[in-house]
Amino acid sequence: MSIQNEKTIKVYSKKAKQYLINNSKIDPIAVKKYNNKIHRLIKKWFGLLPEGSKVFEVGSADGINALYIQKIGLDITASDIADDFINEIKKKNLNVVKFNILKDKFIEKYSAFFCWKVFVHFTPDDVLMALENIYYALENNGILIFNLISNETKSVKEEWIDFPNEYSIGMERFFKYYSKSEMDSIIERTKFKIIDYHQEVGIEKIKWLIYVLKKEDDSIEY
Repeated sequence: MSIQNEKTIKVYSKKAKQYLINNSKIDPIAVKKYNNKIHRLIKKWFGLLPEGSKVFEVGSADGINALYIQKIGLDITASDIADDFINEIKKKNLNVVKFNILKDKFIEKYSAFFCWKVFVHFTPDDVLMALENIYYALENNGILIFNLISNETKSVKEEWIDFPNEYSIGMERFFKYYSKSEMDSIIERTKFKIIDYHQEVGIEKIKWLIYVLKKEDDSIEY
């Protein structure tokens, strides 16, 4: 686990409540359109799973995506590292655990994982560590969905920054920006197979790389 991520976790542990307050100030129409887009992606891939399949979300924040996953009939476990995020998720009557994907180990297997706006704070070594942890916790043919910020519109590859307006929480945190080739090379070091990829501009006008990976290797026991 990188020093950058350790420091970023401390920031969110202090500022999660402010993050939630600021999220509530974002244009609700824009948020609804954005969430609908995310939920269509979830439905496309997780909708193929049998009802009641176990899904784990890494970094659930306000729990909105976890709530949708539950609504489509899946057994979702939400997670985060900040107590204020966990308390917010509990308000939605969701199963939630405090979990650090770079330190903690899973005690059971899942059919799918969802990691939205999580890897943005990870160095390449962090990403590889997270992917390997998730891989061993996935059932055979399990699915992982995650996204990262593209480096196409950035003048730097990484930075400590507190974004302006509603995205400001009053403290800088670490962001790493990736190219498709860089991320593909990291994924190639794992046994995951890329089954879908696309780019899109998010609500904050940033270009995102969106991946769907599949575990096909059934020779490794958990």
